[in-house]
Amino acid sequence: MGTRVESESERISAAVRSPSQRFRSNEGSDFISSLPDAILHHILSNIPTEDAIRTSVLSKRWKHAWRETPCLSFHCHTSNHPDSISKTLATFTAPKITSFHVDVTFNNFSLTPSHVHSWIELAASRNAEIMSIIIIIVSDDNVLPDFFFTNSSVKQLRLALGRRGNYNYCDVVPKCTVLWTSLRSLSLECCGLPDESLANILSGCPMLESLVLIFCQHIHHIDLSKSMKLTRLEITGHYYGPAKIVAPHIRFLKLIGSLDPCVLVDVSSLTDARFSLSYVRRRTTGEDDFHQDKLLKMLEQLQHVENLTIGRIVLQALSVAELRGLPFPQLQAKSLTVVMMVVRSVIPALARLLQNSPGLQKITVTTVCYKGIQDQELDRHLRTQGLNPDRCWRLKYGDFPTTEQTYSSSSSGVVSKLAKSKDVVSFIKLVLQNSKAVETMVLRLDGYLDATEYQKLLRMVPTFTRNKNVRTRGQAKRLFNVLKITP
Repeated sequence: MGTRVESESERISAAVRSPSQRFRSNEGSDFISSLPDAILHHILSNIPTEDAIRTSVLSKRWKHAWRETPCLSFHCHTSNHPDSISKTLATFTAPKITSFHVDVTFNNFSLTPSHVHSWIELAASRNAEIMSIIIIIVSDDNVLPDFFFTNSSVKQLRLALGRRGNYNYCDVVPKCTVLWTSLRSLSLECCGLPDESLANILSGCPMLESLVLIFCQHIHHIDLSKSMKLTRLEITGHYYGPAKIVAPHIRFLKLIGSLDPCVLVDVSSLTDARFSLSYVRRRTTGEDDFHQDKLLKMLEQLQHVENLTIGRIVLQALSVAELRGLPFPQLQAKSLTVVMMVVRSVIPALARLLQNSPGLQKITVTTVCYKGIQDQELDRHLRTQGLNPDRCWRLKYGDFPTTEQTYSSSSSGVVSKLAKSKDVVSFIKLVLQNSKAVETMVLRLDGYLDATEYQKLLRMVPTFTRNKNVRTRGQAKRLFNVLKITP
């Protein structure tokens, strides 16, 4: 029975790919025409609407089937006119839309707010529960109609008013009181979002559980104290992120891509935090170069989380703080993930984080080929603090290479992999030396080592993991229960 069902599924997929192909059962009847409506609509709901329309030629049974499918999906990145989408929607007859997705860019600048309004109106009138609207439009006047912001049916909404890398975004400024009373998941991308607009949106989403902000401009202060059900906040910025976050109810926080750390006022319910910076600007004066003080205050606010993920630039800035002798908070993390290169500029911070995490059970390392803050900048700052860079780095961390010794790129963008397996082995030993309870270590090399060095690593690891105990700092210590290395 299982073989027969799989065979039919394959024949249906082949028919959609090749409209001229017809299927017949062993008795010679039209197999496609015998399918129930629910199956036809399910098939068509999983392909773009343009492809669904093409299935009209498969059989008489399919001729108008696409018009009643509960899911519509338009992907148009051509010089065609947006009227083509409007004409298609005019013939749509299903009384209910489950999912409505529009992702359009028209090269001839023919897309107008009236087109967008009519598409949103149809989705709203059919009580669409899932809506995804991704558009690039020249005019920013009345891009979103008022009725867009008063929708009691939508439960999952994604809105993007631009493309990443193109910073001419339209603003999302509701002119009415927002009423998204059923909304549970909201993703806003590539748009301007002033604080007052975000506050209006949040006040109109009493059921909101997840908020994702990607490349949103003009956000300074995020206050989620009244969003009682919101437990997940993700922010990906292009240089500028929020300056302050108040979020006492969230359990998951992701902050990526900003130039500056933000102030976490209240994240007392947080259990999973992930943060990294796109770059840290070095100031010409003052002691808080690389935002060391702000980052340490962020760590203090995150000291109760169980799962912590930190990016490379944050580790580099914290390494300078460690070399300066600044105090680090004690952490309660059970799982630590770091994104890094195995270079000395991240090692001081990582060693300190391990020492200050007595309950840590698992560490995951994902390697990347990304320079981050240049070693010369870090050395320059240490000199301003009266420290000798060579002595600071080499006294404890001389076994590890600099970034320049590990990573090089030509003017043509070609990256040379100079990482050595012996450095990875030294890193594994450092984790052993600085952790008390870590039982599992996962190394995701992601091509960090070339094939030859990777094979060397696999041969070297058993030489110091063969025995149950290894000498570190003069004391016997149990090795990892699990050491997993992926190429």
